[in-house]
Amino acid sequence: MLNQHFFKILFFSAAVIVASQASACSKSVSGNTSSASSVRNSGDEEQDILFYVNKFRKSKGLAPLSLNETLSLEARSHSKSMANGRTGFGHDGFEQRIDDISKKLGRVSAAAENVAYGNLSAEAVVDGWIKSPGHRKNMLGNFNLIGIGTAKGKGNIVYFTQIFINKPADRTASK
Repeated sequence: MLNQHFFKILFFSAAVIVASQASACSKSVSGNTSSASSVRNSGDEEQDILFYVNKFRKSKGLAPLSLNETLSLEARSHSKSMANGRTGFGHDGFEQRIDDISKKLGRVSAAAENVAYGNLSAEAVVDGWIKSPGHRKNMLGNFNLIGIGTAKGKGNIVYFTQIFINKPADRTASK
């Protein structure tokens, strides 16, 4: 009986510690809107996040996402805004980010965004997103492009943003 009580307390304590170390949030929009190694630490956190996202997608039989610099610039900007307190943690401005992307890249048929913060490695943040139903859905969504941005805030807390879009291939009439 004592051991059972001890393990309940230990489990609850671990859950509180994990919850205090990281937080994440996801948002998606659909419709018309105006390697070889299993562990990676390249020193480029954004590239490492891409590696782990595509590794996960591959394990589910999905095509890899292509990293897009326009999307990454928007993701980095959002991470910086959260890190320096200009905007709260979450998805404020998501629709504007997608509008800006659409102006630069053309029609976007679907878009989604994942955010997180904490003292996390690339592998740990992707693992956290995988374990969260909303984030997992975004990572497995019908998207072909991704943008990834990170920024450090107070206490060296890292803010992470992923932007996913489905950019239909440009079709030109060939008659």
